[in-house]
Amino acid sequence: MAFEPKDNDIYDELWDVEVAAAVTKGFGAVIQDVFGFYFNAVTAADITDGNDEVAFIYRMRQVEADKVTGTGEAIVRGDRVYATLASNFQNITANPVGVAGTDYYFCGWAKKSAGASDSTCLINFDGTRYDENI
Repeated sequence: MAFEPKDNDIYDELWDVEVAAAVTKGFGAVIQDVFGFYFNAVTAADITDGNDEVAFIYRMRQVEADKVTGTGEAIVRGDRVYATLASNFQNITANPVGVAGTDYYFCGWAKKSAGASDSTCLINFDGTRYDENI
């Protein structure tokens, strides 16, 4: 899943992003200076047919994000959360390791606590400052 919208009313997007390869709905990526996720999937057949445009969400009030698994980490509401290189920037943690913008991307704040055994966390997604060490 990676990132799943939970509030379809309020979001900011890069409109009609053209992709050269298939993309998965919810998959996180960086476009220019923005970290976000694809709002819809695009298949190889779509690209062949010329339907290669996808909405790319970079800010949304409520997004359910997959947590890094196997660490036993709990995330507390209000924690800053980061997508990690180890998960290809698809899972989040509140305790990143390494260099901001290389090993992890800032992607928002936890809206709700998620226990060590939880696999997801509800976050306020913000990919506008992904490479800052906040």
